[in-house]
Amino acid sequence: MNTILWIIQGLLSAFFIMPGYGKITGSKEKHVADGHLKSTSSIIPIRILGVLELSGCIGIIVSWFTGIAPILTPMAAASFCLIMVAGIFVHCKKQEYKMLPMLIIIFMLSAMVAYFRFAALA
Repeated sequence: MNTILWIIQGLLSAFFIMPGYGKITGSKEKHVADGHLKSTSSIIPIRILGVLELSGCIGIIVSWFTGIAPILTPMAAASFCLIMVAGIFVHCKKQEYKMLPMLIIIFMLSAMVAYFRFAALA
């Protein structure tokens, strides 16, 4: 089971790297053009989400691997669950239903890592 969890953790980290990096480095105009942001809105919430996603990518791997504060791994996975729930609400509000299966799968994988890594700490 440990090997499966490591594979899932690697996949989750890889999944969140690109969107997190894009949210941090993308210009406001690019986010407006992609429909992630209204032209009158602030880009700060998107930047914060990008930082959180990249922090989670590090936390889901490094803390468990090094044994330094291993509680951060299941916490990062639980945070990914919260991000996916928020993503599901946002995409439903925008009526972008094609994204829902992927978001639900990522949610389930994140929940699995959170559950089993929390159980391993107990």
